[in-house]
Amino acid sequence: MKKIIALILVTITFFGCGEDLEFKTPSFQGEKDGNLWEAASFRANINALGVLTIVASDNFETITLEVDSPSIGIHDIVETTSTGALEDIDGIFYSSNNSPDPSVQLYPAAGMIDLKDVNLEEGYVSGEFYFNAFNSSGLTSINVNKGFFHKVPLIVSSVISGSVSAACSSASAVAAATLINYNAVAPGDANFVDVCNAYKTALINEKATCGDDDGSIQTIINGLTCL
Repeated sequence: MKKIIALILVTITFFGCGEDLEFKTPSFQGEKDGNLWEAASFRANINALGVLTIVASDNFETITLEVDSPSIGIHDIVETTSTGALEDIDGIFYSSNNSPDPSVQLYPAAGMIDLKDVNLEEGYVSGEFYFNAFNSSGLTSINVNKGFFHKVPLIVSSVISGSVSAACSSASAVAAATLINYNAVAPGDANFVDVCNAYKTALINEKATCGDDDGSIQTIINGLTCL
């Protein structure tokens, strides 16, 4: 019953999205805790298992949407394999998969991702989203609503010779290139924050595209402090 009530509230908020946000092509934006959140970079990928991942960064924070199937329509991200997550400027990770502490609220995190258009031929994805998410302790939460993404560039992974996909190779190459830039700057440099966040976004995309069985990519991500 608590989940049903939460979903009703989510649906009301979700379908009211986009009314007072500027519409751009391509774009990824929404409101985080009532403030405009607009991505400076974004990309989408469908891996060999059919999982759609959208990663967007405003150069300080990163939003990741993951849908277990690229089928058109509404995907519930409450207690499913589809998720909404945000990593803030302090490196704190909020996910719809994290349960709230009972002292904060009794019903689970909530959210939806509505895929409006998945164009494999032209390579883009469009839709709307809403989610609230908790940190690992379940004591702190963020709310992202009025979210939409329009014609976000899409790469569809395909296995080549039973080994590494073209999308994975491309993502790894971008991560390697941004690592060179990252190693060339130091904390305190005028462009350090932008370069560091670019490297972090590239790593997140590499993880989403290639996988991270041994956790090595996530370890690097966790070790970055882009302040």
